[in-house]
Amino acid sequence: MNLRIRCQRIFTFFHHTPNGTVRAAASATGMSKSAAHRHKQAIARRNQYPESWMWETEEGRHWLGLLVCATIYVFGIRGGVGVEMMAEFFLYLHVSSHLGVSASSLSRITAQIEETILAYPAQHPRRGTAPIAVVLGADEVFFDSVLLVMMEMCSGYLFLETRAEDRTFLTWQAQARQALAQVDVTIKYLVSDQAKALIKLALEGLHCAKIPDLFHALHEVVKLFGGRFARKIATLQRQITKGQVAFDTLRHRGVSPEHVARQEQHLHELRVAHTTWLQGQDRYYEALHALSLSMHPFAVAHHRPQTTAEVATAMTVTLTTLHTLAETYEIADSKHRLKKVQKQVPDIAALVDVWWLWVTESLAVYTALPPDLDAWLREVLLPSVYWKIQQRRTTSGPLQQAYARAARQAHDRFDAHPLTRVLAPKELTRWRSWATWMAMKFQRTSSAVEGRNGMLARMNHTQRSIPTRRLQVATVIHNFGIHREDGTTAAERLFGESFPDLFDWIVEHVRELPPPRCRMAAAS
Repeated sequence: MNLRIRCQRIFTFFHHTPNGTVRAAASATGMSKSAAHRHKQAIARRNQYPESWMWETEEGRHWLGLLVCATIYVFGIRGGVGVEMMAEFFLYLHVSSHLGVSASSLSRITAQIEETILAYPAQHPRRGTAPIAVVLGADEVFFDSVLLVMMEMCSGYLFLETRAEDRTFLTWQAQARQALAQVDVTIKYLVSDQAKALIKLALEGLHCAKIPDLFHALHEVVKLFGGRFARKIATLQRQITKGQVAFDTLRHRGVSPEHVARQEQHLHELRVAHTTWLQGQDRYYEALHALSLSMHPFAVAHHRPQTTAEVATAMTVTLTTLHTLAETYEIADSKHRLKKVQKQVPDIAALVDVWWLWVTESLAVYTALPPDLDAWLREVLLPSVYWKIQQRRTTSGPLQQAYARAARQAHDRFDAHPLTRVLAPKELTRWRSWATWMAMKFQRTSSAVEGRNGMLARMNHTQRSIPTRRLQVATVIHNFGIHREDGTTAAERLFGESFPDLFDWIVEHVRELPPPRCRMAAAS
């Protein structure tokens, strides 16, 4: 009989029989009288606070185990909080007399939890065997060494997150092939910045289309115009405030009317310049939003399917407007940012045709699809679902308004279509599920990878670099332990299967937590 069970039995006896004797406790629990007496004394020493009795119960000890595992999992492993601070936290909760929660004990428990997490993927392999069509995003992040990150963009599943000596094509190819060999995947395209190694990885290493990241292209425009307009407008505003004070002072001092008139004219010119630059900033914002709105498989104005050529034309027209804006406001493009974006337009727009080809391949599985149903799926159902997804994704006010308007119009068109009314509910649900899956496959940015890089940067700063083991643990947690609002993890979204809860798995497989430290009495 182990120590925990003996303590539990003695506590249960005296909890229900407060006036019971040690002899009776020994008889009821099957222990010797001396052992029962020792356990009774130990329970009395631990009973230092009003709530201490709860931790002696089976439910209380189970809750303490949950508390310790959750604290280490959330704050220690994921948050980077040190074991000394967590030990102090448990000290304030008055549980140190019931569990071993010193810094050294917590370090051992942390190592055990990390081992359990790393064993989780092997213990829960994917059950399905069908190949998975994926869209990949890739990027590098630099700390004390290079970290290579490759994510499946639709699900958020991390295929690769590892240290490397460099970021050359050969290194990327070796790491990517090793990671992707674990799952049977069909790669449709890869979204990334214009790093030469990543371009070559897509075209030669993975044999898929390479799509430039729209986020990086838009950022080039922001770097050219955003700071210039903001600084100029702020400068003019300060000058207007200072000029207004000077003008008021001159009027009250009774200086010559000519002097006052000159100051008033100067103040008027500043206000005109301020208004002009505000108008230019508004035009810059409109052009920036137009670039984003043009890069969709459907036109935001009329929701009809677009082609790569149409998207490229719309983006080129907007870039011409930005060129004109730069000339009008004498904004020097010394680093040729607009030219750089213009070169990427054909490859960025190519995603539209790639995606529509994927739609055609997906519908080809359904043999003898009637032409009217095919047209309804492409031109009515898909835009209705697509714009709703885009509306949820964006946080930009103007873009969200445009997407909300497009979603309403597409939904009205969907409701009014004759096929919508005659399809059986079960069939309508099936096609809506297909449309949602297909709409999620249009990934024009690798912003999720950038978000992961930001998370790694926070971990690196908090933990003063990321040990290799902790990085591997963080990857497993990202894939199997982080839930979206719908309750799914990245692995569940990618594989279409459910997996046991990672934290429950940890609690179930972590060995019994250490007992409290027994200190020697001080010598008299």
